[in-house]
Amino acid sequence: MLDWRQVRRYVQEMANYTGDRLRAHPPTLRYALSLLHRFSEDLERLQRMGREALRAGWRGAIPWGEPLAARFPLPPEQPQALVIAADGSQIYPDRHGTIPYFVLNIGLIEMRPGSGAPPETWHHLVFWYREEELFTEDGEMRALNDLEAERDIQELEQLTAAMAQRAGDPFGPPVGLADGMLLPWALSRGEPFAAVPAERYRELFRRAVGALESAKETGGAIAGYVDRPTGHAVLRLLALGLLDEITREKVADYPFGQLRDRALFAELLEPGERSALFAHTWPINDHLAHEGHQLLFFYLNVGAAGRPHLARVEIPEWVARDRARLDRLHRAIWDQCHILAEAPYPYLLTRAHELARIRSEERKQLEQMIQEALLQRGLRFSISAKARQKEWLGG
Repeated sequence: MLDWRQVRRYVQEMANYTGDRLRAHPPTLRYALSLLHRFSEDLERLQRMGREALRAGWRGAIPWGEPLAARFPLPPEQPQALVIAADGSQIYPDRHGTIPYFVLNIGLIEMRPGSGAPPETWHHLVFWYREEELFTEDGEMRALNDLEAERDIQELEQLTAAMAQRAGDPFGPPVGLADGMLLPWALSRGEPFAAVPAERYRELFRRAVGALESAKETGGAIAGYVDRPTGHAVLRLLALGLLDEITREKVADYPFGQLRDRALFAELLEPGERSALFAHTWPINDHLAHEGHQLLFFYLNVGAAGRPHLARVEIPEWVARDRARLDRLHRAIWDQCHILAEAPYPYLLTRAHELARIRSEERKQLEQMIQEALLQRGLRFSISAKARQKEWLGG
């Protein structure tokens, strides 16, 4: 239980901190916006500086060839479209439970706007219970980073498989939407890290490339949709543009305080407009570029006049190189965000989340089903002493 006396103190401090941040934004925001326009056409210099700064430990965004302050209007309405979305939810193995298992439930939904037909839904279930699935060679249970990476890669694989099955659809090339980053976070660092060994990392990378290649062959477009992004990669690029030399100390400096890209592009973009394209500086992007799938991103204002709402949209480079694919994606996201009036968010991603979510009562039902199946075979397992005490205490 919470100690509300301590909680109340922290809530008051948080409110004061938030107010201070908001009051500090306007002059910093105006300065950042002036730099965005000042450096807008200075692409070659910024690209060169970005490549040099990477060797000094800098991370940010690299211009991809469009002026930094460019604004691209909402493409014309499409009479027909095919949009598919996927999301996943999981039950992690519990070493204090009856028996360890990992459940991954992926919800998928497709919609053909303009057809008058209701959306179609389906599920993909992954159920791991074998020792080689749940444990490492050292006998340790798989870490959460590893299992989360499996969830993310399975979502991508199922989404691109659905796109491939619908290639040549009369409603046009499919648009695939994933919730959040397009690739698993575990891959973005470009090298194996804690709990994801090198061999496993290479496996995930091969699967990601295979899925993106499958999506490319459909003639459609795929994207990761990040709502209310907190990154500041473009602002870090603007800070880089101010430097007269590249040193490890100077590239670490960030002159914009708590300002983030979202606030910058909320000032620049009108509803429906997208920003210029930028390349991620994740280490993995060099490897993806070698495979023809370099990851890019743009910001999109899906809000209304006077009420901007910014999303970051991640795409492979082959979507960006084909204006028809890019415009189709741009328009599809906008239309999805305005199906429900309550909030500007892609309708199909909300529905996919509903399909994927494993509710608490379903978890209890599954646990009971497992216990009954074990008892029918004369197998008796019990939860740990820790779990038993927590049950007794209601927690």
